Amino acid sequence: MNEYAYQITADSGCDLSLEKCRELNVVPYHMPFTMDGNPMVDGMTEESFREFYDLMRAGGVAKTSQINPGEFLEFWRPYAERGLDVLHISLGAAISGSCANAVSAAGMLMDEFPGWHCRVVDSTSASAGFGLIVMNAAAWRDAGLGLEENAAKIEATQHEVQAIFTTNDLTYLYRGGRVSRTSAAFGTALKIVPIMHLDYAGHLEVWQKVRGDKACLRKMVQDVKELAVDPESQTLVISEADCPEKAREFGEAINAECHFKDIFYTHIGPIIGAHTGPGLVAVFFSGKTRE
Repeated sequence: MNEYAYQITADSGCDLSLEKCRELNVVPYHMPFTMDGNPMVDGMTEESFREFYDLMRAGGVAKTSQINPGEFLEFWRPYAERGLDVLHISLGAAISGSCANAVSAAGMLMDEFPGWHCRVVDSTSASAGFGLIVMNAAAWRDAGLGLEENAAKIEATQHEVQAIFTTNDLTYLYRGGRVSRTSAAFGTALKIVPIMHLDYAGHLEVWQKVRGDKACLRKMVQDVKELAVDPESQTLVISEADCPEKAREFGEAINAECHFKDIFYTHIGPIIGAHTGPGLVAVFFSGKTRE
């Protein structure tokens, strides 16, 4: 029996493990993708993350797809039938059409079940930045915030979630259209490392370029130090695409300068990883409002 007045749901683009979602009492939708044309779903487990990147490293081509309205109807119908309201937090609308489909499905189901309420919130984020918003929402629910109060607080703070990504493998950024073929070729040859971030709406864009991994780490430490607000009171979230040692190196270097309360490490799952490939490290924290 659910002890809460409403259920928080999210899609697996939040890059929280299934175990973490259960701990938070958040119900995730396991998003679909294909690997070499074969349909699969995000398993949200350590084993499934590693298997996904093993397939990519072996040359597998992953492609993602939106959650369609019909899938959302099936996902939420049990809550509507029970009369348990839903607060759904979505992968950023600037990245995926799933958010718009969720809004459409929520409207249809509320028409079918008068009195039931489903509120969809665009996280304007991705990966564990989206996951950080989900964790905050669960904490605010546990502190007693009602559904609409919680949604309003998410929307008031979502653009304060800073996201910084980097990778030294430009192959997948080229495939995803983030860099040109020429930039990818010259960047690889010259060891140019891109530093990416999310803009205000949640689009992923190349923000800065540095030469070499050590310079990249120094620059990211500087960026976090400049952007973080009151780090001593918050958790630094770091996600990685099958490069845990690199993620730990980044976490320790950043924390040595910025002194976060603690660090939470997680994986970049297949929904984001399909577009970035293995080797990506991303850091997330609350900071100055994104521009």
